[in-house]
Amino acid sequence: MRKIFFALIAIFVGAASAHADSLVTVRPVGTDSVDWSKLGRSYTGVNTPFNFVTANGVVGVGAFADPGSSGGVFGTSGGLFPSGPGFNFAPGETLLWTDNSGAIQLSFAQGYTEIGAQIEADYPGSFVAQICDVNGCFTENGSATVGENDSAIYIGIESATPIDWVSFDLTSASYYPGNFFINQVTLDGPAPTPEPGSLLLFGTGLMGLAGALRRKFVR
Repeated sequence: MRKIFFALIAIFVGAASAHADSLVTVRPVGTDSVDWSKLGRSYTGVNTPFNFVTANGVVGVGAFADPGSSGGVFGTSGGLFPSGPGFNFAPGETLLWTDNSGAIQLSFAQGYTEIGAQIEADYPGSFVAQICDVNGCFTENGSATVGENDSAIYIGIESATPIDWVSFDLTSASYYPGNFFINQVTLDGPAPTPEPGSLLLFGTGLMGLAGALRRKFVR
């Protein structure tokens, strides 16, 4: 009976762990997106917090973690830049720049199964990018160059449970880790409805099965 009980516990824990997040390093096609050009023209400042709307009309709020460290190039916390010479993003994109304001947190009015973007340090050299959600963080190594060839690394999080916020950051860089760019954010979803009821029913079923087995062994 003891072995059966622990086997049932292992099954339940395994089902719960199936909801763990995973790192995504290749941009998916996506079902929604955030285009930073919707915030204004290139060389426009972006204060914190700021509002945005996805291509499918989902509202969101963004914020820079350390606006007090901003260089104030536009008199704001961050700003919008056009991709071009000096960047490793695809030409013609509008980039969101932190201006040394630290991590960017994006919150959405609904959850998604995957959220991610290309990211690159402002200054040439190696860096470590980080993306976080409510369940934890992932990192990915990158190198900032001036190739203008769409080779900036993509970093994203995928989850079986709804992701309604993420933060992008650099944990290290050759110069000023708080100073970086991200391009269009890719969103996959909407995420499936959370399943606490299903898990509760599953757990109740396991308890019922354990009870039935106990009665059988008692007999």
